[in-house]
Amino acid sequence: MLRLFLSATETSADQLGANLLAQLQERTPLEVVGVGGERLRVAGLKPVAWAEELSLMGLVEVLGDLPRLWRVFRRVKREALAFQPDVAVLIDGPDFHLPLSRHLARAGIPVVLYVSPQLWAWRPWRVRHIRQRVRKVLCILPFEVAFYQEHGVDACFVGHPLVDELAPVAASLPVEREHAIALLPGSRRHEVRALLPIMVAALQRLQQEDPSILGKIIVAPGLSAAELGGIAGGLGFSGQLVRGDEYQQIASCGAAWVASGTATLVCALLDVPMVVTYRVHPITYALAKRLVKIPYVGLVNLVAGELVAPELLQDSLTVDRLAQVGGQLLAQEGERQRRKLAVVRQRLGPGGASQRAAEEILRVVGR
Repeated sequence: MLRLFLSATETSADQLGANLLAQLQERTPLEVVGVGGERLRVAGLKPVAWAEELSLMGLVEVLGDLPRLWRVFRRVKREALAFQPDVAVLIDGPDFHLPLSRHLARAGIPVVLYVSPQLWAWRPWRVRHIRQRVRKVLCILPFEVAFYQEHGVDACFVGHPLVDELAPVAASLPVEREHAIALLPGSRRHEVRALLPIMVAALQRLQQEDPSILGKIIVAPGLSAAELGGIAGGLGFSGQLVRGDEYQQIASCGAAWVASGTATLVCALLDVPMVVTYRVHPITYALAKRLVKIPYVGLVNLVAGELVAPELLQDSLTVDRLAQVGGQLLAQEGERQRRKLAVVRQRLGPGGASQRAAEEILRVVGR
């Protein structure tokens, strides 16, 4: 029986982990222990910590919670070493997983990274840690493999798991979209607090000009619908709060306002024109501007290699600007963006990412 330590510390990683685990379970008997969220628990993970305990982003935001995060880290490290797995698969979350990989590698446990840390964006010197500690990197973005090959790290492109996950919805997209905007304020509470008030106010601004525009707040897995509904109600939101069938609901909309991250690729795969938004603590943003060396923030734009979706970040994210760009997407600008989204879908590759990832992991352990 394969003994697997699997760790996914964020909502998007939890889904990737659940899909991967299903593929591994088809190929070999296994016992799996680790960190995960709701989907991995259902898939059979025995948790030593919950993903919700670690779902933070931003330098300043994390600093305020460091003592608790350190306690969780020590617990996870202790349980992982005691379990003595045949292989450890660490999904995304590099600020947690790269330090953990050092302890695992020292104990002789083969480490596989599934989803590359964004070394090509910032702190590229971390690649030497990966070269020392990691047996293989499974990349889900096509441009990442060349970076690792240049630095002597074994890496391969397995494809993006979202292609498979969204295939049933993408195969039957509506010909006519609703006159609606999907609001995707993120999967972390601090993202929702920063973005949702601006999104709701911008929607209300548009509705003053055109009352037929509908708003749909998409509740990310791991967030409480009741809590988010309370926040939305306090903002005067009168549209739909969507929990369940999220992809179908996004696909039904004519446009989306989306927190920067994996959700931008969801919109691209569902052919929904979008505005990429984000706002963090001012100190976090000032530090990031110095450290991050990429032309765009949104994954959809990085995959495209050009500014396909407008990015409203930090001070440029205002109610007036978001309403203006959102209104344009519901008109001709949305059709222009859709033509470029087709290039993004092509570059994300064919389906089968989870299967290829499972096969690569089994090769690492000689199965």
